[in-house]
Amino acid sequence: MTRQLPCALGPDAAIGLWTPASPGPALFPRRYRRALAALDRPVVTTESTAANDGIGAADPGKIADDLHKLLVDERVGAVLCTTGGYTCSAVLRHIDWNLVREAARPIIGYSDATSMLWSTLARADLVSFHGPMLISEWGEWGGPWPDTVAGLSRALSPEPGPRPLPEPEAWTDETLWWDREDTRRRATQAGPWRCLRPGTAEGWLLPGCANTAAHLFGTPYLPEVDGALLCLEFSGTGPDQVWAYLTQWADSGLLDRIAGLVIGRFSGPRAAAGGSADYDRVLRAVLGDRDLPVLVDVDFGHTEPMLTLPVGTRARLDATDRLLTLLEPATIPTARKIS
Repeated sequence: MTRQLPCALGPDAAIGLWTPASPGPALFPRRYRRALAALDRPVVTTESTAANDGIGAADPGKIADDLHKLLVDERVGAVLCTTGGYTCSAVLRHIDWNLVREAARPIIGYSDATSMLWSTLARADLVSFHGPMLISEWGEWGGPWPDTVAGLSRALSPEPGPRPLPEPEAWTDETLWWDREDTRRRATQAGPWRCLRPGTAEGWLLPGCANTAAHLFGTPYLPEVDGALLCLEFSGTGPDQVWAYLTQWADSGLLDRIAGLVIGRFSGPRAAAGGSADYDRVLRAVLGDRDLPVLVDVDFGHTEPMLTLPVGTRARLDATDRLLTLLEPATIPTARKIS
């Protein structure tokens, strides 16, 4: 796989704010203002950044055009998604992937933005970043989690590896409804990363929200997965739903082509219809006798603080010792291709 590294974010560069799905800035104006203040960096917006057409921020073609405007704006050093949603996949067919590749800007987001991140790799051969978004992270009461900001800075740095990713001391998935209940810091709990199946593997990172990745099956936006360290996180899903998502990976044959598996913390966990909340049982059932190292409860996705994981750069998974290590930088001062 040939990938292109995006240019590192300069100290004086502005952040381009892109709303690819849910009209979060329009729906949650107080949290949006709070996020802008906490970001503490120049921003560039477009017509659709804070718009609302009743379903998404704007027509999918308009959302794509606004991304193009951000990518050709010399002030913009990176594109940060404002929030997630459900309709980013409708935007993909309108995007100029040659422009995405030539602009070589870091694109950052998670949740529904998984569609954009994986498509950026599949269609533009460009590394992107599964990491924090404006409203959800910088809009936190009291400011973003320091470990989240540090993780993004670490991922965007062109410094060479290897760089082990730190395991936070505490985490949270507490829900405080935006602009209504988010008037205090969320409560945290302790919980280490866990080894579900021992072993080590090296490969390239493919992190994303499993709920969203399912939308890409059978489309030209699903990357090749051979040799990947597949990193999947789930939001608001019970073990029965997780079983269904992972069975899709198994029955498609893709689970047999990856080098290792990392599962994020289950945000908003719930019991299955039959009453069980045993996610490990589901993971073991789907994996069967596959010889894969598996690390679970890793901090990326819909919990805080979150790691930023590059999409498409090499890493080492040591499930036995509960380690995930970046082996190479994900940005470079001048964009270049790597093999």
